[in-house]
Amino acid sequence: MTDKVLRTIEACQMLQGCQTLGIGLSGGADSVCLAHILSQNKERLGLKTLKGIHIHHGIRGEEADRDLEFSRKFCEKLGIEFVYYYINVPEEAEETGESIEECARRLRYACFEKSGCEKVATAHNLNDNIETFVFNLTRGASLSGLCGIPYTRDIYIRPLLDSSRAEIEQYIKDNQLEFVTDSTNLSDDYTRNKIRHNILPLLFEMNPSFDKSFSKCLESLKASKDFINENAENLLAKSRCDGYYDCNVFAHCHEALKYQVVSLILKENNVKDIGREHLKAIFSIIENGGSVSVGGNIKVNVERKRLFFGEIQKTEYFEIPFNINENFVSTPIGEYEIEIINKKDLQIVNKQDINCYIDYDKISADVILRNRRDGDEYQLPNRPTKSFKKLFNENKIPVLERDRMLILSDNNDIIWTEFFGVSKKCKVDDNTKNIVKISKVGETND
Repeated sequence: MTDKVLRTIEACQMLQGCQTLGIGLSGGADSVCLAHILSQNKERLGLKTLKGIHIHHGIRGEEADRDLEFSRKFCEKLGIEFVYYYINVPEEAEETGESIEECARRLRYACFEKSGCEKVATAHNLNDNIETFVFNLTRGASLSGLCGIPYTRDIYIRPLLDSSRAEIEQYIKDNQLEFVTDSTNLSDDYTRNKIRHNILPLLFEMNPSFDKSFSKCLESLKASKDFINENAENLLAKSRCDGYYDCNVFAHCHEALKYQVVSLILKENNVKDIGREHLKAIFSIIENGGSVSVGGNIKVNVERKRLFFGEIQKTEYFEIPFNINENFVSTPIGEYEIEIINKKDLQIVNKQDINCYIDYDKISADVILRNRRDGDEYQLPNRPTKSFKKLFNENKIPVLERDRMLILSDNNDIIWTEFFGVSKKCKVDDNTKNIVKISKVGETND
């Protein structure tokens, strides 16, 4: 078994660059086996320091005290450092509303992270992986969930994942190692215990080599997962833009690939507890536009196949006097060029673009450049007066751009807008002598 564990460590490069390794040590058979193998091969693995890390969960009274003392003495026998943490799981779970299992796991890993170890080895084994598979299956897990426990995650490594519980028990017996038994593992009060005591025996009864068959199944599932992940990572990289993701990159991909890309986007933006309902809701707005709240009340928005996060920040109101004699004007939403076209040059104006230009002589003296205000209304040539909200919706103007539309306003009347052109009031006609053209620097009105 030692050779199998060492092969797993090497194949997954678990200890690369690690000199101080912590071992999650409960005192049970699995963690005792792991600690013994690692301590016996410390030099071979290039480790300078091993620490046995024991967590007292404040749950089982004297039995938990016994486990703590056993773990301390076991580390002394192995000649490795020992550190322990006391946490009151029942009290914390009552405050947070978590289950005892969820709370214990969260606090346990928090203790591991403050242990000062570069990496921490936990004693999850092949049977634990089977239990995780069954547990996730009952909850309708995705491919990722069915792949079970990863060999490595952040600072955590699982050297026993290729080893069955039967192999661990045989190692304990061969090396005459003592261990303690957690009484809570003997009852069916917890979901994992129900799986361990009732479902797994049936699976092994149907196939005595079920653990080996499961390993082959898991290998196939992981290969599929890796293939999808690799392609999803590539699509994610292509979709990243400044402040948003271009959904056109992956919108028409196979559903499995699309699911993974969106999951990666959510993870990249620190969205936790991603559910299938979240993904379906995001697929809907990718197709139709709109917004949806996901984990932690984070808002996902999609406009014109552009996906971005958070509330839309409104551009602050601004007003700038319009000076017709200036060639350029700087505004909070960009730089704009101002041109005057005389009557003799009117032939250069494309008739199709006539609505982009303003009749100079119809502009009054008190003219300002500004962005839109709530309640603004506007009348395009040959059309009734409409609110900007209706015009934006009719023309599918992205929400992100609506407060970044430049407006030329004459007292209370809007006479020109960046997106929609000139109003009925200042439309170019047969009597026009001079035309004003306003265009964003680097863009055209064509």
